[in-house]
Amino acid sequence: MWRPAVILLTAALLCSAGCVVPPLKEPTVTVDGIGIENVTWGSTDLSLRLIIDNPNPVGATLTRVWFDVHFLESGQAVYLAHGEQEGIEIRPDGETAVSIPVTVDNPPLVQAFLRGLQDGVIVLRVNGSGTLDYGIATFEVPFNRTIEVRPGQG
Repeated sequence: MWRPAVILLTAALLCSAGCVVPPLKEPTVTVDGIGIENVTWGSTDLSLRLIIDNPNPVGATLTRVWFDVHFLESGQAVYLAHGEQEGIEIRPDGETAVSIPVTVDNPPLVQAFLRGLQDGVIVLRVNGSGTLDYGIATFEVPFNRTIEVRPGQG
């Protein structure tokens, strides 16, 4: 009599064991800054620095991250560049810093620089999104940031 009850109780405990696993928390993606990597006559190579904060005890893959960079001129966004990257491994329980290269044509960048000299500041806006895959769940994480750059200050 006890044997079927023990088997049934064991089966019930095994089936419910998966229910006590805490759900995955949503990660965050933050723009940490933009750096200049290389300048040629026709273009400038920039590096967008992102911080991916993964609060989960398991790692993930940033399967795709994309972003657009604009500068603001008289309140209007002027397109500068688009960047994207795929397949970045993200550590568990912490932050992963990622640098993503992007190339900007110099004419709009010079326009932004001249606006910055006139206004005293270049205002850049970065908008994008990243897809993090945990194998059992996927998160689409949008991000944006407005960055002020003061010409002549390093």
